[in-house]
Amino acid sequence: MTEEKGYKNIFKTTFLFGFVQVFNILVKVGTNKAVALFLGAEGMGIIGLFNSAIGMLKTGAGLGVSQSAVRDISEANACKDDKKLSRIISLTNKVIIITSLLGILITLVLSPFLSKWSFGNNHYTIAFVWISIVVGLNILSEGQLSILKGMRQLRALAKASMIGSLVGLITAVPFYYFFGKGGIVPSLIITAFSALFFSNYFVRRIKYDRIKLTWREVYSESSLMVKMGSALMFSSFLASFSALVISSYIRRETGLADVGFYNAGTAIMTGYFGVIITALSTDYYPRIAAVNKDNVKLQSELNKQSLVSLILTGPIIVLFLFLLPFFVTILYSSEFLPIVDFVKIGIFGTLITIVSNQVDMILVAKFNIKVFTIISVIYRVIQVLLSIVLYKYFGLIGMGFTLMLLGVIHLLIMTITVNKLYKIRFNKLFIKIALVVLLFTISAIFISEIDNLFFRYSIGVLLFVSSCLFSLYILKKHLNMDFVKMLNNKYNR
Repeated sequence: MTEEKGYKNIFKTTFLFGFVQVFNILVKVGTNKAVALFLGAEGMGIIGLFNSAIGMLKTGAGLGVSQSAVRDISEANACKDDKKLSRIISLTNKVIIITSLLGILITLVLSPFLSKWSFGNNHYTIAFVWISIVVGLNILSEGQLSILKGMRQLRALAKASMIGSLVGLITAVPFYYFFGKGGIVPSLIITAFSALFFSNYFVRRIKYDRIKLTWREVYSESSLMVKMGSALMFSSFLASFSALVISSYIRRETGLADVGFYNAGTAIMTGYFGVIITALSTDYYPRIAAVNKDNVKLQSELNKQSLVSLILTGPIIVLFLFLLPFFVTILYSSEFLPIVDFVKIGIFGTLITIVSNQVDMILVAKFNIKVFTIISVIYRVIQVLLSIVLYKYFGLIGMGFTLMLLGVIHLLIMTITVNKLYKIRFNKLFIKIALVVLLFTISAIFISEIDNLFFRYSIGVLLFVSSCLFSLYILKKHLNMDFVKMLNNKYNR
């Protein structure tokens, strides 16, 4: 595959999943708007605590199989080994059934403790009993999506995500309207069921031999998958546990309203703005998993992916920063405007994480469990400590600085580690473009603080246009892609 074709494939995949993420964002806008209007900041806080607990539980019980299976399926699919591929998919289906039942059982047993840890009382014990269903459904759904990812069934993956999100919105929002906070748990169950139904529908359309495996075969053949998955699970579990600890700390310090503000701000950065992260990473990991033994190809994929990330992210960040107050009001309500300064600072962390996550994935593709686990522990300990200290002294703005510092720390740790172990590094072109994008972002922050609206938005428009022109220049000069010409050709067909 030529460099030019490689870049075109990345852009094609990115735009496909970019469209999916934009669609999902609109669905989230509808959901969060309903929550903000019908339940307020406190309702947002309750949902945030539930989601933190669900994330922690599904990650722990899921044993990371949905992530490690992508690697095994990608390798078999790249080798065109139909027999091996069918066996791995059948094995994956068996394992995720076991882990989903495990997730339900663990949630049921821990329900009173989860209520106490999350809300400081036992009033939500029954709610967590019902949440066990959500945990089990989510584990099954993620397992099905891992099969689509590993097979690189990108259109099916996109459709499953979009339809599941839309049906979840249509069926869940009425619960907020009619039952208020009492409709939160039923809405979570319906959304989880919708996601599973449609992901399973598209997996069933894949042509592979359904191999019957004994439980003894499942146990013996899944050991490597579970071993890698457990390391990924532990990392994700730490992330979810850290989020729960931080949310609970904020609740104890200032109440549920601030938890709602914090979750709303992080949702904008990692959810809404995460359109680029998800769009880029969906096909990136299967690609590097398929060539995980070739360091030259891995370095090439990393630099191509990171370069595309910056080209797409630069203009979006500039526009995002200027329109942030409007976004917050539209996505939530004016009650949530206190999160603006928090997001402006924290967005630097998101920008850095877009790149650092791509380096992170190389350790996963390389099956380097030990190093990956050590880094995960160190990083999450730093996250919790920074969050507690900076929130205590600076409130929500302190959480913005936490996200920014975490992004820098993660990038430094991952780039140094991967370079030492595999001699994989960023090239000079990427570093130069990264500095320019960073300059655009800093400029956007300062300009967005200008009091005079005319000057603020006039200069802001010029900065946005400049960032777009810069991205188009890099595309044409270094990637040999005339984006304007490509759009014209597509339009004139």
